[in-house]
Amino acid sequence: KSLAERKPIHFAASATVYAALRRPPPSRPTPRAAPVAAFGAPVYPLPGAEPPADRQVRSAAERGLELAPLPSSRQEVLHLAALYPEANTYLGADATEEKAKAAAPEARIVHFAVHGLLDENMPLNSGLALTIPEHPAEGQDNGLLQAWEIFESLRLDADLVTLSACDTALGKDAGGEGILGLTRAFQFAGARSVVASLWSVSDASTPELMRRFYTYLRDGKTKDEALRRAQVDLLRSGDPGLAHPYHWAAFQLYGGWE
Repeated sequence: KSLAERKPIHFAASATVYAALRRPPPSRPTPRAAPVAAFGAPVYPLPGAEPPADRQVRSAAERGLELAPLPSSRQEVLHLAALYPEANTYLGADATEEKAKAAAPEARIVHFAVHGLLDENMPLNSGLALTIPEHPAEGQDNGLLQAWEIFESLRLDADLVTLSACDTALGKDAGGEGILGLTRAFQFAGARSVVASLWSVSDASTPELMRRFYTYLRDGKTKDEALRRAQVDLLRSGDPGLAHPYHWAAFQLYGGWE
């Protein structure tokens, strides 16, 4: 049997991080109107189009950021909206960096179904590729929500941030403080748990894993158990497009499991 079939698993970057995550969350005097914020199907430059106008986006593309369309990410976000009717969803041209920065601090669950950028040499440049403006106006965000921005200016009160993108759990070993990258950035910003990936995940199978994960979560399972059950469902599905570990084992839970 695989380990996922035996027991739920969660990870912590270090004892220091784990101790911080175990502290009770701050009291919330009033319920928030938007407990879920989900982003997907961002708009990227068309294949063969001229290089992005923004220097950082061009540099990211030269370092391997792929901006192919993610058609299944729309369905992934719509599945989430069906489970949580009060969710705020941002799709296509609405899945912007500006809206992510505005909506995420108010949400209990934040979900990104986008492309990820891994920069192993400079992990603070790793990021999430939301809608890329073709010709960004002066002062407009470029569409890359990078780890340094999250550390510097994003503050969350989120129980869960899900990074449904490629390589989002990877980064650079920071010694006793674990891996420096997107996962650590979101934890620093205030996320009590982060679900992130260890490799380039499939746009076709990931929505099914996420649908099952959030269904179990909505039904009252803890985060680690919800992820475990979703993974086991795919493992035992008998569908070669879902059962291979490539399709379900990439995602790990970092931080609190409750």
